[in-house]
Amino acid sequence: MLKEKIRGAVLGGIIGDALGTLVEDMDRETVKRAYGGAILGFMEPSHLSVCPFLKKGQYSHESQIFLLALKVYAEKGYFDETLYIEKLVEWVKDEKSHRYPSGAHVNAALSYAAGLEPEEARVKACDVDGAIPAVASGLFRWDNSFEAYQEGAYVASITHSDETLVDSAGILAAAVSSVVGGRVELSTLESKLSFVDSLRELSKSENVKGYLDLLIQVLKRGEVPLDEVILLIGNGTFAPETLTLSLYIFLRYPNSFKRALLSAVNSYGDFGGDTDAVGFITGTLSGGYLSVSAVPREWIECLEGLRDIEITIEKFIEKIQI
Repeated sequence: MLKEKIRGAVLGGIIGDALGTLVEDMDRETVKRAYGGAILGFMEPSHLSVCPFLKKGQYSHESQIFLLALKVYAEKGYFDETLYIEKLVEWVKDEKSHRYPSGAHVNAALSYAAGLEPEEARVKACDVDGAIPAVASGLFRWDNSFEAYQEGAYVASITHSDETLVDSAGILAAAVSSVVGGRVELSTLESKLSFVDSLRELSKSENVKGYLDLLIQVLKRGEVPLDEVILLIGNGTFAPETLTLSLYIFLRYPNSFKRALLSAVNSYGDFGGDTDAVGFITGTLSGGYLSVSAVPREWIECLEGLRDIEITIEKFIEKIQI
């Protein structure tokens, strides 16, 4: 069962990224012009998208960075900081393969390549892409949410120095660990609130705690229109708001991967948002909670480089303690 949950988390996250990339930064009216309406499955990116050069089934830099971290675990059986930096530098320098990576990762990688020490190489930024690699830590530390928090925060701190970003990464890793490890059951409001409370107890940033408090308030209100939730929480690149919105969507539809994911990738609202990151995090949590059997097979088969992803998953699973 654990193996199927890990597969669901990895594939669910990458699918969420690939679908969300189609409408990243588009407002509602632009989405209508580009695709005729909400995204319901894989299609070729519109020329109006931020990624018109991608093809159907391809994903963005969020998944690429996550897979770098996952491969470190798969190759070493632990998180090797030196190997991660080497992979990150190689990826940044290979302009044919990377996809508009965030400036923070580029700057950190090039600083390390220039021989700078970590204190000088780390970037003061709080974009959610800096937290995404922590998902690999949550999967690796599937059996202990506290250890997942610590390791997820550590992985983010290799490239980022912002305490809110590092804390968001730790919380993301802990959330992934909890759902993949089967330590949460989300059939009632009380169980959902308990899950969020457990994450809040791990948080070390008042900023992140404030967003989790807001999530608790929204959950207690019951069925709130997603557009209203977006206005309350936000859907931009700021790590705590992206993480919180993703948690909300996951908790709103805990028993349906498809409903959760389509809500996430269509969370652009009236002004546009970081839909690929929301899609990635929501897809990871939902796929990890429900297992790979809940992920539509036709979506999995549409993914770019599926065979290589599957091989990485298998190698990763061989390294974890079951």
